[in-house]
Amino acid sequence: MDMAIEQAKTIVVTGANGLVGRALLKKLQQTQAYVIALTRSAVELPANRLVTGPLDAPPAVAAMGGADCVIHLVGTFFPIGKSSYWNDNVVATSAVANALKDSKAKRVVFLSHVGASEDSKNQYLHTKAQAERLLTAMPKEVVIFRCTHIVGNPESPGPYALSLIAKPGKKAGVLGSGRQRVAPVYLGDVVTALILAMTKGAPGVYDLAGPEQMSVDELVRIVNRNPQVPISHLPNPIARALGAVLPMLPGPFVDVILKDSIADPSRAKSTFGMTLTSLRSIW
Repeated sequence: MDMAIEQAKTIVVTGANGLVGRALLKKLQQTQAYVIALTRSAVELPANRLVTGPLDAPPAVAAMGGADCVIHLVGTFFPIGKSSYWNDNVVATSAVANALKDSKAKRVVFLSHVGASEDSKNQYLHTKAQAERLLTAMPKEVVIFRCTHIVGNPESPGPYALSLIAKPGKKAGVLGSGRQRVAPVYLGDVVTALILAMTKGAPGVYDLAGPEQMSVDELVRIVNRNPQVPISHLPNPIARALGAVLPMLPGPFVDVILKDSIADPSRAKSTFGMTLTSLRSIW
């Protein structure tokens, strides 16, 4: 892995302040790579240089233009405030594509989501697919990972796992029946895939999922580290109704959570020589 990093000396990470971005920066910090983190606002991050502001602003464009590899992590699954699926998933990616068209960057690595399709009626999955198309239209090598739900470790669970952890004296809350099938992928494996893809593997789209399928209720028991944890389910019709009227519970987010989140990671494993991690061993 270190040899791969050596070949990509200057790495730009967009969306560096998110769950995946922070974990990636920590891993890259252990290498000799020169890492530039792009974020909306100033924040302390383990990078050689921090560039703040819009992705189409001159400082960000210059940073991406001088990179050997760009790892594009900007995007939203749960828009808050001024963010939106269109702005964060499409407009931001358009800015990256424009910045890279005539750059020296050889490769772009993008994090997408299982089920991304421009035919999807789900705005999140639709805009993720639009972002994929913007990147693959460039004259660059583009590697796209379509991930299932990403779960970290007990110290840094990530928003999905955190939403399933019961607060003291409360039940764990689950949208839907809890029988949805999921194959959540460990955060560390996502970081490993991103790093390997900087210099290895053929360009293309790869599904990335965890090695085990389980029900959401089983995942709840794992992340709570309690096989007897009480679980409260919000029936699908009520969840969808709330998603249609509550700004704090976006409909496209609800729709994805209510569905299965599984995929076949065998192609990603063989291409990048990865071994996937069981969440049971982490939690």
